[in-house]
Amino acid sequence: MDTNEQASFDAFVEGFNVDFDPQTSIEKILISKLAECTVRLMRTQKVENAMFDLASSEAGHPEESIKSIDNGSEKLTQAVRDAYSENWHLDPGTFVKKMTIIDEIDRQNLSDVSGWIYVEDNMPITTNYIIKKCTNENLNLHDFISRETDQSTIQIVKIVMAGEDSSDEDISLSIEEIVEGAHKISSYSLQQYFNKLIHSLAKDTQVQLILANLEPRIQQIKDAAIPDTQKLSLIQRYRTADERQFSKTLGELLELQKRRKESN
Repeated sequence: MDTNEQASFDAFVEGFNVDFDPQTSIEKILISKLAECTVRLMRTQKVENAMFDLASSEAGHPEESIKSIDNGSEKLTQAVRDAYSENWHLDPGTFVKKMTIIDEIDRQNLSDVSGWIYVEDNMPITTNYIIKKCTNENLNLHDFISRETDQSTIQIVKIVMAGEDSSDEDISLSIEEIVEGAHKISSYSLQQYFNKLIHSLAKDTQVQLILANLEPRIQQIKDAAIPDTQKLSLIQRYRTADERQFSKTLGELLELQKRRKESN
């Protein structure tokens, strides 16, 4: 017994002495056994509580909750894991915008996409999205779509005029320069790009929905956590044995006291 258990044992002996008022050495020994059984039962309960706390703590780790996602896609699980590790938070405006683009593409028959003019005329939200992407990366439409569909390796060559300081900032493309040559983009390339884009956005929005509900999911998994069944079964056997020993000892004590009183 440690110091705390010894203090509990002494307290139980004192309490049982008050309850049963032992008069003989055997009765006092049985009182000690009752106290021992009670301390062991308390120890078993502490161990069981600690096992459940540990199981809950381990199950409540975000990594375990992410692993539990039953989506059949390791890529999606990895995407959730990566986003969570970057202190992700839901941006409702961005989420709605992506869903709107998905809806706009879904409403098209992609086989009808004959060129960039069709995109401009029928897909204004998606058009703005692509132009913004090109602006941010300083690429024209042809190079951007080619890169996104892996049709060619795009090398951006910086031309520095003689006598010009190469440390100057790059000149950003204008909207006119971005769309210049867009007529060269084949319908097949655009169809490929939109197929890739809709899958990418759908995956991203799915990840965001999972992350938005991850904290409640973590709590549910924690609440349902169960310790290792073999260890839990062992603890339960210890408890049962101590309870039986307590009942047997109590029965012997009561029988002895009954006989003593009858003999008197």
